[in-house]
Amino acid sequence: MLPWRMFDYTYIDSDSKLDSQLEFWHSHDIISIAMDFEGEFNLHIYGEHLCLVQVFDGAAYFLIDPLNISEQALRRFLEDPAIEKVMFDCASDASLVRKQYGIILKNVHDVRLSAKLVGYEGNLTGLVERCLQIPAATGKKGNQTANWLTRPIKPNLIEYALSDVEHLFTIREVLAKEILAAGLQTKDVELQASAAVQKGPDRPGYEKLNGFRYLSNEQKVYLKWFFDARDMLARKLNQPAYRILDKRVLVDMAKKVPAGQAEFRSVVRHRDKRVEDDLVALLMVALEGATKELQR
Repeated sequence: MLPWRMFDYTYIDSDSKLDSQLEFWHSHDIISIAMDFEGEFNLHIYGEHLCLVQVFDGAAYFLIDPLNISEQALRRFLEDPAIEKVMFDCASDASLVRKQYGIILKNVHDVRLSAKLVGYEGNLTGLVERCLQIPAATGKKGNQTANWLTRPIKPNLIEYALSDVEHLFTIREVLAKEILAAGLQTKDVELQASAAVQKGPDRPGYEKLNGFRYLSNEQKVYLKWFFDARDMLARKLNQPAYRILDKRVLVDMAKKVPAGQAEFRSVVRHRDKRVEDDLVALLMVALEGATKELQR
C-alpha cells in the first residue's frame, strides 16, 4: 500500500480562483509547475472526461477541479506559454483536453521523453525509484481505475493524485544532469519542443480494437458500422461502451456477420431486455448501412 501522508493543498474550484492563482504565479515569477491529470476513460460513464488537475509549484500543492471551472478559464491556464508544465508522459493528457475542449497544452516539459533518452522505458513509479532511490510504492493501480468524477474526492485519492507531481521537479534535475553528461542536450530540447504536439490524426475507436489489422477490408467495414451502433447506444444511455457490448464480440461479428435479428440477439445477449432490444435494432440498421457501403 502507499505510505499514508497528508499533503497540504489548495482546492481550486472556480474560474476566479484559478485566474487568481495564475496571476499569483505570474506576479511572483513562478515560471514552472509540475502537473498531472486524472480522467474518466469510459469506465463509469460514456466518454472521456478531465476530472482533476493536480499541480505542485515547488512550494505548494493545488487541486484544480475542472468539473466546476469553465473551458475558458482552463484554456487560459493550460495554454499559457509563460508557465512551463513539467509532466510525465503528457501524450494522453494532451489528447484528452484537445478532444474534450480543443485546448492545446503549451510549454510542456515531459520527463518521460528525457528518461527515454538515457535508456529508461518504465513508468513514473519506477522513475521515482531510479532517480530518488525511493522504494517503489505499491497499491497504486486501483486508484487509476477509481471514479474521479465523484465528489468529494476521497482522501486516499487526493494523496495518490498529489504524489504524482511531488517528485517531478527533482526527476527533471536528475535527468538533466544525465543528459548533459551524455551530450544529449540538443536532442532533449528538440523532443521537448513537440512534447504535447499531436503526432498524427486521431484514429477511430474501431481501428484500435485488438485484431483490427488482421481483418479483411470487408470485415473492417462491418466492424466500423457495428462499433458505431454500440457507441450510439452507449452515448444515449451515458454508459461505458463495454457495458453495452464487449469489444471482442464486435470483432467476432465482423468476422461472421449475423444474418438477422435472431442471430444478433443470440450474440449480444444483455441482462437488460430494453438495452438488448435497442442494441439489436441499431445493429440491424448498421448491417444495412455496411451492406450498402460494400455494394457501392
